Amino acid sequence: MSNISVKVPQTFLSRVGRSLLATAAFTLIATTAADAKPGWHPVVIRGAGTADPANLTLAYDATFPDGSLQPSVDLLGVNAMQLGDTLVAGSNPTFSALPGELLVSITRPVDLSPDLIVSESAWATPVNFGPGSVSRVSVTLRAPVGPIPGGGFAMGLVAKTGGKDDLVDDTRIAVTVNVRPGFLVRLNVPFGSVNPTNMVLPQEVKDAIFGSPPKPFTLSLTIDRMNGTGKAALKVGDKMYPLTFVLSDFLAASGPPITAMGAGISVNANGPGQTASVHIRDFRIYTSAGG
Repeated sequence: MSNISVKVPQTFLSRVGRSLLATAAFTLIATTAADAKPGWHPVVIRGAGTADPANLTLAYDATFPDGSLQPSVDLLGVNAMQLGDTLVAGSNPTFSALPGELLVSITRPVDLSPDLIVSESAWATPVNFGPGSVSRVSVTLRAPVGPIPGGGFAMGLVAKTGGKDDLVDDTRIAVTVNVRPGFLVRLNVPFGSVNPTNMVLPQEVKDAIFGSPPKPFTLSLTIDRMNGTGKAALKVGDKMYPLTFVLSDFLAASGPPITAMGAGISVNANGPGQTASVHIRDFRIYTSAGG
């Protein structure tokens, strides 16, 4: 068992990235624990979150045994996940390799422009999901820590253009659990939807995610580029919280291919000088046949 703490090198860029995560969250995939074992033949599940369901197959699965970034299933040829951040000087992106999970952390510099967000994430890249594809990405997270009740941090999933660094010019779709001032917690689709899409999560969900001991929770994002629609969901225990929306950038007949999918943590302008972290567990990508 390893327990390795690594400081991620940073580069200051004049053009700073928007965070992987800015505000809301996603759905648990119907699979079993056996899915993650090496050599396992992917199951096929039904339902892309649209009126026209597609068959989706487990194509990538990283479960971080001893903190390893290597996947146990990789039909996409992606190889190991890569760590990346928004390349902001002084944000101190770090990760710790733990048994069966990664702990990622980021700090927001006190004097950072309020228009900018810092993030640290683990990415599967390169992938290639263009018009006509249907894909689903999911992650199980645990024990988020950040400024409470002041808010200003979020954890979740992103699918985007570009690679492991989270840059301002990347086109993205994001789903997060966002913690706002006053400990208002929302499931949110801050990017990639025609209309802002979110829901305020009930107290029982906050108690489960942030309680002692904290319960794991699963986010998922389905991107249907056959019908131009998306579905986000959060599962905590046996409760599911879904959001559906219309895609704004990754369209059915146009738009760039998605080349990176990842999960991580971010701190926005409501948390100056604050640090946030989260444990990343099972990260999966499902695709349609030939996707």
